[in-house]
Amino acid sequence: MNNPIKAQAQQGMATLIVVIVVLIITTLMVFFATRVGIFDQRMAGNEVRYKEAFAAAEAGLDMAVQKFENQFKTNFTGAASWATIIANSAIAAGTETDGTTAEAGESSFGVTLTDVGSLIGGMNVYRISSTGLSADGTGTATVSSEVTMKSILGGSAPDVPIIVNGSVGTGGNFNIVTNPNGGGDGIPVSIWTGGPSPAGDVSMGGSSATCHIQYYDGNNSQCSNPSGNTELLSDGDGTTLTAQNTTFPDVLPNDPNFPDDLFQFLFGVTRADWQTVYEKANSRNQVVADCSSLTATSGQTFRLWWVTGNCDMGSTQIIGSSANPVILVIDDHELDMGGGGARIYGTVFLFNNPSNVATPSADFHGSPAIYGSLVSDIGGSAMNGSYSIVYDSTINSNLVSSNSSANYDMAFVPGSWRDF
Repeated sequence: MNNPIKAQAQQGMATLIVVIVVLIITTLMVFFATRVGIFDQRMAGNEVRYKEAFAAAEAGLDMAVQKFENQFKTNFTGAASWATIIANSAIAAGTETDGTTAEAGESSFGVTLTDVGSLIGGMNVYRISSTGLSADGTGTATVSSEVTMKSILGGSAPDVPIIVNGSVGTGGNFNIVTNPNGGGDGIPVSIWTGGPSPAGDVSMGGSSATCHIQYYDGNNSQCSNPSGNTELLSDGDGTTLTAQNTTFPDVLPNDPNFPDDLFQFLFGVTRADWQTVYEKANSRNQVVADCSSLTATSGQTFRLWWVTGNCDMGSTQIIGSSANPVILVIDDHELDMGGGGARIYGTVFLFNNPSNVATPSADFHGSPAIYGSLVSDIGGSAMNGSYSIVYDSTINSNLVSSNSSANYDMAFVPGSWRDF
């Protein structure tokens, strides 16, 4: 016969064991849940501190990039000046966003610059690395990017006085001083146009003439042009040129090798990407509605000027100089040069902007002069008047000099940004 008291005792023991097991499991679950909670809190804290350090690192990178650009503008005079620029662009560890030393409990950063040992367009490439530190000093983050200085004329400095994607009519006392080596050593080129004929025909009418610089003289300087003068390269007689010939040896019309994209020829980017060049001028506050504010010193700190309206020059106005020439982009408007004293030193580009339906133009009258080159997306009818386009090798050299900061704009190396 079963003992009921013993059976009850066994059931009680079983219940106790089950309760103990459940209690152990519950305790373990609570323990692990607490561990997970603590771990999540730590992860969240680490994430907050990392984000704080990352924000500080990015602020440091931005500050160093700005310092680097400003130092280049101020101190660059050639390769020997890089050491000073780099030393002055570095930022000591423990700096906060206002440039002062961070106090306790504030996030901070430090920035170093190193030469990566490569060149782009003949200019050094530098890696700017910024390390940020969280306010409590336990979180760090590093970001870096590579920068260089890119020539404004990323394509080619124009080596011909007149470069036109279309026809050219020369009339009146139009004078062109040739590039004596425009087509190679000892091969002068004064006018270069794209074709095929008749698109790039050149009409040499009136008293137009081309000559070497030594024959460009007189009180009102021009190629001397009395009847029969043999020093002229080309003498306007009403001929329309469809191709180069021996009578007009320095005129190269309808050249099959003429660039398809003059914007790319000058700036190294396609005309579809014109805004990248526009932004270079805009970042320097050198986008203007007209030319009234431009002077002889306008090319001193940065060569590029972008004009969004008509450029009506005064009769004695001078823009740029031989030492500090300009790159003047006339964006779908008119360049009007009149009077005996109007002068431009540098490259003038009449740009046919693909985003507009308007077209650029030029109106020359009196006896103004462009010392450098006139480049145009649009051909023109006869340009009458006493004016000159004078090729000057010194101006050309100064537009591409590797010793002048005015010829360069900072550029990031694509794909170089890192965070680690």
